[in-house]
Amino acid sequence: MIVLAGGCASGTKGTVTDNDWGSRIGTYTYGEALAELGEPNMIGESSEGKIAEWTLRQSPAFSFGFGFGGGSYGHHSGTGGGVGATVSPPPGGEYLRLRFDQDGKLVEWTRGRY
Repeated sequence: MIVLAGGCASGTKGTVTDNDWGSRIGTYTYGEALAELGEPNMIGESSEGKIAEWTLRQSPAFSFGFGFGGGSYGHHSGTGGGVGATVSPPPGGEYLRLRFDQDGKLVEWTRGRY
Protein backbone atom coordinates (compact mmCIF):
# COMPACT_ATOMS: atom_id res chain seq x y z
CA MET A 1 0.00 0.00 0.00
CA ILE A 2 1.35 3.45 -0.91
CA VAL A 3 0.01 6.69 0.48
CA LEU A 4 1.09 10.07 -0.87
CA ALA A 5 -0.39 13.34 0.35
CA GLY A 6 0.44 16.94 -0.43
CA GLY A 7 -0.95 20.36 0.11
CA CYS A 8 -0.12 24.03 -0.08
CA ALA A 9 -1.50 27.26 1.23
CA SER A 10 -1.07 30.69 -0.25
CA GLY A 11 -3.27 33.57 -1.18
CA THR A 12 -3.47 37.19 -2.14
CA LYS A 13 -5.83 39.93 -1.08
CA GLY A 14 -7.89 40.95 -4.08
CA THR A 15 -6.17 43.18 -6.60
CA VAL A 16 -4.15 45.07 -4.00
CA THR A 17 -0.95 44.66 -5.99
CA ASP A 18 -2.52 46.43 -9.00
CA ASN A 19 -3.54 49.57 -7.08
CA ASP A 20 -1.84 52.92 -7.70
CA TRP A 21 -1.12 53.65 -4.04
CA GLY A 22 0.73 56.89 -4.82
CA SER A 23 -2.46 58.45 -6.18
CA ARG A 24 -4.25 57.66 -2.89
CA ILE A 25 -1.86 59.66 -0.68
CA GLY A 26 -3.75 62.40 1.16
CA THR A 27 -7.21 61.05 0.34
CA TYR A 28 -7.30 57.32 1.25
CA THR A 29 -8.34 56.74 4.86
CA TYR A 30 -7.60 54.06 7.42
CA GLY A 31 -11.31 53.17 7.41
CA GLU A 32 -11.22 52.60 3.65
CA ALA A 33 -8.15 50.41 4.09
CA LEU A 34 -9.99 48.27 6.66
CA ALA A 35 -12.99 47.94 4.33
CA GLU A 36 -10.81 46.99 1.33
CA LEU A 37 -8.07 44.92 2.98
CA GLY A 38 -9.59 43.69 6.23
CA GLU A 39 -7.80 43.81 9.57
CA PRO A 40 -4.03 44.34 9.26
CA ASN A 41 -1.59 41.64 10.35
CA MET A 42 0.39 44.22 12.32
CA ILE A 43 -0.41 47.73 13.51
CA GLY A 44 1.57 50.35 15.37
CA GLU A 45 0.54 53.75 16.72
CA SER A 46 2.56 56.83 17.59
CA SER A 47 1.99 60.55 18.06
CA GLU A 48 2.31 60.88 14.26
CA GLY A 49 -0.45 58.38 13.42
CA LYS A 50 -0.72 54.67 12.53
CA ILE A 51 1.36 52.21 10.55
CA ALA A 52 -0.50 49.11 9.39
CA GLU A 53 0.86 46.11 7.53
CA TRP A 54 -1.01 43.49 5.53
CA THR A 55 0.46 40.22 4.27
CA LEU A 56 -0.41 39.98 0.59
CA ARG A 57 1.18 36.66 -0.25
CA GLN A 58 3.00 33.99 1.78
CA SER A 59 5.36 31.34 0.52
CA PRO A 60 3.64 27.96 0.20
CA ALA A 61 4.12 25.15 2.69
CA PHE A 62 4.24 21.55 1.52
CA SER A 63 3.77 18.26 3.35
CA PHE A 64 4.60 14.81 2.00
CA GLY A 65 3.91 11.32 3.32
CA PHE A 66 4.91 7.87 2.08
CA GLY A 67 4.23 4.45 3.58
CA PHE A 68 4.71 0.78 2.76
CA GLY A 69 5.84 -2.42 4.39
CA GLY A 70 5.61 -6.17 4.56
CA GLY A 71 7.11 -9.16 6.32
CA SER A 72 6.68 -12.80 7.18
CA TYR A 73 7.90 -15.36 9.68
CA GLY A 74 7.18 -19.00 9.01
CA HIS A 75 3.57 -19.32 7.95
CA HIS A 76 2.69 -15.91 9.53
CA SER A 77 2.80 -12.68 7.55
CA GLY A 78 1.98 -9.05 8.10
CA THR A 79 2.22 -5.69 6.39
CA GLY A 80 2.55 -2.12 7.56
CA GLY A 81 4.90 0.79 8.00
CA GLY A 82 5.16 4.44 7.14
CA VAL A 83 7.41 7.41 6.67
CA GLY A 84 6.43 11.08 6.86
CA ALA A 85 8.16 14.38 6.20
CA THR A 86 7.32 18.03 6.11
CA VAL A 87 9.09 20.44 3.81
CA SER A 88 8.72 24.09 4.77
CA PRO A 89 10.66 26.72 2.89
CA PRO A 90 11.96 29.70 4.84
CA PRO A 91 9.22 32.22 5.61
CA GLY A 92 8.73 34.67 2.81
CA GLY A 93 6.14 36.59 0.93
CA GLU A 94 4.90 40.07 0.11
CA TYR A 95 3.57 42.77 2.39
CA LEU A 96 1.84 46.13 2.05
CA ARG A 97 2.67 48.75 4.70
CA LEU A 98 0.53 51.89 4.90
CA ARG A 99 1.27 54.89 7.12
CA PHE A 100 -1.60 57.16 8.12
CA ASP A 101 -1.44 60.59 9.79
CA GLN A 102 -3.36 61.56 12.97
CA ASP A 103 -6.45 62.30 10.85
CA GLY A 104 -6.35 58.79 9.38
CA LYS A 105 -5.21 59.90 5.88
CA LEU A 106 -2.60 57.92 3.93
CA VAL A 107 0.80 59.67 3.94
CA GLU A 108 3.15 56.87 2.81
CA TRP A 109 3.03 53.37 1.40
CA THR A 110 5.53 50.55 0.91
CA ARG A 111 5.20 47.18 -0.77
CA GLY A 112 8.00 44.69 -0.41
CA ARG A 113 9.24 41.17 0.17
CA TYR A 114 10.42 39.52 3.33
